[in-house]
Amino acid sequence: MEYIMLVVKCLVVYFISIFALRIMGKREVGELSVFDIVIYLVMSELLAISISEPNETILKSLIPIFTLAILQIIISWILLKSKKIRDVFDGKSVILIHNGHINQDKMRINRYNIDDLMSQIRAHDLCSPNEVAFAILENNGQLSILPKKDCKVKYPSPLISDGLINDRALADIHHTREWLIQNLKDEGVEKTEDVFLCLWEKSSFYIVKKELNSRNKLF
Repeated sequence: MEYIMLVVKCLVVYFISIFALRIMGKREVGELSVFDIVIYLVMSELLAISISEPNETILKSLIPIFTLAILQIIISWILLKSKKIRDVFDGKSVILIHNGHINQDKMRINRYNIDDLMSQIRAHDLCSPNEVAFAILENNGQLSILPKKDCKVKYPSPLISDGLINDRALADIHHTREWLIQNLKDEGVEKTEDVFLCLWEKSSFYIVKKELNSRNKLF
């Protein structure tokens, strides 16, 4: 009887895990934030306890598990609405190479050594940092490399994302908000709040305007 209960608990845990992960949304393992990883680790520990303790009912694990799932959904919604909070939870990407120049200060701050950097450059079929337009350490720890021969942008990070101007990006390219706003007007965009995404490409700006939500579309 004890072994039958163990099998039943394993099956229940399996389907509970799938259901909880489904309602929390789809994300690849490499895209998990620190917050996501903590949630998953705590959930797995709770489920492991419910299986290993024969005298404990699995129902006691359901309440904290779904509490964590709901918390993750709420936090994810907040992160979707606020870039400032998203930067706190997920961190910010860092440019380690800009047009062949290695930013050694950024590498030291992020504890990224030259051997790892060269290994990633070779993994992209490149031989030297001088062939790299941008090497970006993403907030999930992955290094993205844009070769000079394929790069179509003057700067890899958005100048505007979800209506918010990226002042750090403007500082990096030595331009001001006034310069950006004037260029947007030249492109027919009057308000930065209407811009969902703005990238600075080599020939012009790539601009995606915000779409009306379903409620506005009804009217």
